[in-house]
Amino acid sequence: MLKSMMPFLAAAVLAASWSAQAEAKELRVLAWEGYADDDWVKEFEKQTGADVKVVFIGSDDEIWAKIKGSEGKDFDVMAVNTGQLQRYIDAKLVQPIDVAKVPNHANQLPVFQDLAKVKGVTRDGNIYSIPFCFDSIGIIYDPTKVSPAPTSMKVFWDPKYAGKILAYDNGEHNFSFTALTMGIKDPFNLSDPQMAEIKDKLVAMKKNVLSFYTTADEATQIYKNNDVALVWANYGAQQVKAFQDAGIKFEYVYPEEGSLTWLDTWAVTVGATDKDLAEQWISFLLQKQIGEQLTERTGFGNTVAPSKAGDTKDPIWIWSVENPTKRADLWNEIKAAQ
Repeated sequence: MLKSMMPFLAAAVLAASWSAQAEAKELRVLAWEGYADDDWVKEFEKQTGADVKVVFIGSDDEIWAKIKGSEGKDFDVMAVNTGQLQRYIDAKLVQPIDVAKVPNHANQLPVFQDLAKVKGVTRDGNIYSIPFCFDSIGIIYDPTKVSPAPTSMKVFWDPKYAGKILAYDNGEHNFSFTALTMGIKDPFNLSDPQMAEIKDKLVAMKKNVLSFYTTADEATQIYKNNDVALVWANYGAQQVKAFQDAGIKFEYVYPEEGSLTWLDTWAVTVGATDKDLAEQWISFLLQKQIGEQLTERTGFGNTVAPSKAGDTKDPIWIWSVENPTKRADLWNEIKAAQ
């Protein structure tokens, strides 16, 4: 009897194995540091039974390279700001989100409730991302080395701070903030003559730059170990908190030209292997407790619980630029200039 049942038992074991493999869930996340902390990941895995794999990135260019390079197949969900999101929609690398499967969206702050009124997250009636966090970019300076206190981003060109400036390594943002110092009202849509002029100005600024940084932690370490007077603080409140935690004495100011302000969102790639799981991840992160923890840990404003992050009177919301590839190419030329 046992011998006659062996084929059936083997088939049952094989079927069970196939079923377990079919039920195994994996979520591939592409995010900035602070957006997918270990305790959140472990809790999400506990609730869903999924295995979450997180890859952290340090620049918008890196996100584009990873998503475009695989045509969206290497990741299921990614963090992206509303300006950058537009190129992913254009390239058909993200897919619409079913908000009904993101129930915690109902808990978001009033300004984020009507997604149709949040610039950049919808197109043609489809919702392509859900707001997660935001902040404004300012200037960090050492009051013992900088006098008078800076009020404008033009301070980065002051020759008395030569070799004492820490700048962010990103062509898009550098072109945008330089345009603001020139009185250009729309820093995201520059003409070729404007870009040529800005390139020359950035080459001139480079003479004052001690180093370029990519991440907030890198900026903190460079500041601690070198004679730095000024920092273009791309990460805003996150860098303020990092400096405070490091025991650094400094001041922070929003520039009079207006503050470049970003809104980071979660989007689902076209290559998502489990769209429902990706939407569960987004909803999971929109809990008040996680929002409060995000602000406490990073300094960023979150979209669920009130905070004072990004509290600037003159926000200039970062938007899609006229030609990201050209800005990147020019930026490389600027960094290579002698």
